[in-house]
Amino acid sequence: MDAGGTTTRALVTTLSGERVGEARAEGCNPNAHGARTAAERLSEAVGLALDQADARARRSVAAAVVGLAGVSSLREKDVRDRMVRALIDAGLPAGCGVFTGDDEVAFASGTPAADGTVLIAGTGAIATRIEGRERARSADGMGWLIGDEGSGVWMGHQAARETARQLSRGGELSPLARAVSERVLSGHGSAHGRGRPPEEHARDFARALTAAAPVALAELAPLVSQAHELGDPAAGVIVEAAAGHLARSVHQVRSPGERLPVVLVGGVLAGSEPVRAALTRKLALGAARSTITMAGCTAGGAAWLAALRTGVHEQDHRLHSAFTRPEQSPEQDRPDAA
Repeated sequence: MDAGGTTTRALVTTLSGERVGEARAEGCNPNAHGARTAAERLSEAVGLALDQADARARRSVAAAVVGLAGVSSLREKDVRDRMVRALIDAGLPAGCGVFTGDDEVAFASGTPAADGTVLIAGTGAIATRIEGRERARSADGMGWLIGDEGSGVWMGHQAARETARQLSRGGELSPLARAVSERVLSGHGSAHGRGRPPEEHARDFARALTAAAPVALAELAPLVSQAHELGDPAAGVIVEAAAGHLARSVHQVRSPGERLPVVLVGGVLAGSEPVRAALTRKLALGAARSTITMAGCTAGGAAWLAALRTGVHEQDHRLHSAFTRPEQSPEQDRPDAA
């Protein structure tokens, strides 16, 4: 299971990586949604995936791994008890499920190596050093208010600030500011009405923006990449800054000169070629001999970690590829920072 803050994916496989059951539910980060809701959604996804497999699936499960966004919440006994109970209610044998971080399964989806770094850049952003397939230390992942620099929310915030500045000045808007203002003010009236001072248009924009949840800023991030392709200088500045912040987080958890792999995952990196290219260039400055790769199927990464618990050989790279091959119709994911 890849149990993120936005989407929960459950995958049932054979020990050879054949997919026999898959299901999705809404996000089940206990910190974001509460323990009861998180447990219900986890149980729903697991139960539906087992239903897709044959009738013996529930009796035949050898191991299960849940990569959980907000895994630190399991330190609270009530939360842990609810999440463990959710797996049993879904039909898994008691004691076969193990909870780990969503960053750990993301790393496993991109490489069979036991050590390295994973960078998640989606709604939030976090870089994690992985040692022995477990989280050793991390950088950022502090949430939208004081961190998550380079994330979708951060990029959307920078785009909104630039748009407010341009609206306040008046005159022709750049491609980025025009796209952002139209998105935010949709249904709130035009940003270009006559007879009002420019700063009033900026205040209309600010009111519409603050009426929504802060996480909604991430919806503006794709507009930055689109404006970058049109040559908008402000979009170029945001792209470079986002890549710089993300690269800094990666370098913060790595040792100078190390050659361990770096796995990239998240909607910003999967959906924005400009950010991905700028990040790869910046990472090469300090990780020139490291393999930098995009994550595969993260639920498959969790399934592979579960298979390792049954004795599957960790150096079987072909088997790892069977488990983690990308989904045929992938959805742009936005894994949350833990």
